[in-house]
Amino acid sequence: MTAIRAMVTGLAMFSLCGVAVAQTVTPPAEPATAPAQDEAQLLGGVAAVVNDEVISLSDVGQRARLLLISLGVQPSTESLQQVLPRALEDLIDERLQLQKAKEFELEVSDDDINGSLADMAAQNGTDIETLINSLTSSGINPDTLKEQLRAEIAWRRIMSGRYGSRIRISQLQIDSMLDRLKSDAGKTRYQLAEIFLYAPSDQDKAQVMEGANVIVQQVSQGARFELAAQQYSNSPTAAVGGDLGWVSPNELDPQVQEVLAQVQPPALTTPIPVDDGIYIYAVRAKQDAASGPRNFDLKQILSTSNSRATLNSFKLDGHDCNDLESAAAEDSDITYADLGSVPEDRLTDQVAMAIRNVPEGGSTEIIDTPVGPAMLYVCSRATAGVQLPSRQQIEDRLFNQQIALQSQRELRDLKREATIIRR
Repeated sequence: MTAIRAMVTGLAMFSLCGVAVAQTVTPPAEPATAPAQDEAQLLGGVAAVVNDEVISLSDVGQRARLLLISLGVQPSTESLQQVLPRALEDLIDERLQLQKAKEFELEVSDDDINGSLADMAAQNGTDIETLINSLTSSGINPDTLKEQLRAEIAWRRIMSGRYGSRIRISQLQIDSMLDRLKSDAGKTRYQLAEIFLYAPSDQDKAQVMEGANVIVQQVSQGARFELAAQQYSNSPTAAVGGDLGWVSPNELDPQVQEVLAQVQPPALTTPIPVDDGIYIYAVRAKQDAASGPRNFDLKQILSTSNSRATLNSFKLDGHDCNDLESAAAEDSDITYADLGSVPEDRLTDQVAMAIRNVPEGGSTEIIDTPVGPAMLYVCSRATAGVQLPSRQQIEDRLFNQQIALQSQRELRDLKREATIIRR
């Protein structure tokens, strides 16, 4: 039952097992051996030099593969080529971050990295050994992930040490945001998740836009938005899969407001250029003065043998929410689960899209989930009251925004001062 609820509400923070889902949606464009052959051809080459430190082409190939696997996308020749530029830029950033950590004589121990690995494994209901084996079986050297974690831990400590004690969120700031949220409570609001790609100059935007289009393509083909946000986004919301919760339009850039006004949720926006970067939004729900966020009473039907034919036959029998449990009990190949009342903002994008036009009492088409092909029955929709964030949640949000802004500025300055040669 836990696995089923995780599928509906998208609780996992990082997933290496998402490949099985992605394969059902986006089969590899080439045979499975093709990416490995391509990567073998990269061995020994130099992709970039960062202040005399070399980034090899094989490093970039490994990072690209890790990016795809963590998104739940099966690596193929085409998909690897799409993410190679992003993989290189990530590695350049990490080299600069680790070089800065060396200046501060800041060391990240193996115990620190193992702690992060343990947290990552626990979020997926597994252990470090299984996590490492998953990487290895996918053709990824575990050191690739460990070096990424080393840079993340080091940079987080640098930012916290330099700015954590300087940033003060006043009660006046909290009051101001809370007053604004209260005044907007009866107006149009959107339930959003975001990916923000930092690009302060026009030249940066042209390059980053290519990557943004790749991200949209990957998510459209089955990659989970929250995992893409964790891997790509420069916003502090990356830590929670890009989740913004309910947002008033006047909190967003004018360019974003224009796009959202034309969108019927649930939907994925195209990349939206703004002054300092590019946004991609998952628009999960919309609320206006006459409505609020909804709760969905959902029931799920699975085939124990993963048979889509069995599910199609069950659907054609015309069952509804009232007789699902008894009908499932009569079929040894059918498993029934009552998912209960699920808040709208806890639905994954996949499930939100699937139930969007389903009438009460009806079922979705067959959808692929981490636990196999399934159908969801929408037994009821109920509008809930508007909920405002707590003062602590507002303070945390404002603090994280300030830390993220300082981090972007620091990394931009490091790049400006560094000698970076891309081959």
